[in-house]
Amino acid sequence: MKAINYKKLNNNDPVTLTIGNFDGVHKGHQKLVELNVSFKDSKNVVMTFDPHPVSVFTKNAFYTLSNNQQKTEILKSLGIDEVWIIEFNKTFSQLSVEAFIDFLKKNHVIRMVVGEDFRFGYQGKGRIDDLKKYFEVVVLSDQIVDQMRISSSHVRNLLIEGNIAHANELLSRPYAIEGIVIHGDKVGRTIGFPTANIDYENYLLPKNGIYYGKIHIEEKIYDGLINIGNNPTINYQVKKRFEVYILDFNETIYGKRVKIELLKYLRPEAKFNSKEELIQQMEKDKEQALLLRKANL
Repeated sequence: MKAINYKKLNNNDPVTLTIGNFDGVHKGHQKLVELNVSFKDSKNVVMTFDPHPVSVFTKNAFYTLSNNQQKTEILKSLGIDEVWIIEFNKTFSQLSVEAFIDFLKKNHVIRMVVGEDFRFGYQGKGRIDDLKKYFEVVVLSDQIVDQMRISSSHVRNLLIEGNIAHANELLSRPYAIEGIVIHGDKVGRTIGFPTANIDYENYLLPKNGIYYGKIHIEEKIYDGLINIGNNPTINYQVKKRFEVYILDFNETIYGKRVKIELLKYLRPEAKFNSKEELIQQMEKDKEQALLLRKANL
């Protein structure tokens, strides 16, 4: 789903609008959406951005928790009517407070639903009080869990730490990465564990290690082991790999788009002294995955 230039946005219906990056669409975002869709006198809309503003300001790659399609599907499943994905570029980032408000008025925004730290316009100079001059404004207080504000940054840190359980709790669903199955070096099949290599695109990869999860292929769901890392024992890779060993599966899926849900962190990545040691550990990992499947995790 491609972003559009803000000048080309042309909406003629009354709108209740929420603005943000909505990276990951975590519980805090979900509360904003819940409040937005409670208003029935207008279209319920979320405006978000692509690329992520951080990548524009820093000119560095910024790995995200969700892509545009995933984000849109989640938001619509929560009741949002439309998702406006605005191309975030230098021109848009430099809109003055007045120009930004004119843009909202032009697109028939009647109400804003925002978090208490909401800022807009060039250098974030726009404040909630500026919006109140022109729109009805509904402000949601920060959502706190375990004395921590729920934020995309907090979820990212949890994933980087390998705390997939807590990250999934804050997302209210398993962290999922979607991508195309690509050709790898086919080393896994030589040791009895053929893996599907996934092009993880611009997703944030959690901490290196072995995970248990679910693999969605077309309309079917399988259990499997997910390896994130550099393959330190055999065939070391400088760029991280995202590989999936699918239990009880023997089909060719190159070129197919799959979704992988990460459910449980099993162990850290390790360098073994021999191929035999690696295989022994992988057999143990497989046994653990089979037990988790039986327990219907």
